[in-house]
Amino acid sequence: MSEITQLVIAMVLYFLLDRFLKPHLLRKWLGVVLVAAGAVGCVLAGQNRLLGVDLGLLSAFAVGMGMGLFMKRRRFE
Repeated sequence: MSEITQLVIAMVLYFLLDRFLKPHLLRKWLGVVLVAAGAVGCVLAGQNRLLGVDLGLLSAFAVGMGMGLFMKRRRFE
């Protein structure tokens, strides 16, 4: 799978999570988990691929996705 396709899929997933995940506690902890998993993945994954998906790119995007969820955790209040 190309990198552009992977980024488009990740952006659609982020848009859906950002739009439909409303409880602030769930948004906070999912954001924290995504940032932690993305940071660990950036260090450990490197340029490895799993089923055609670049794990380094996915983990870098997970950090951004987690920060977005965490920073806008009280969006629906």
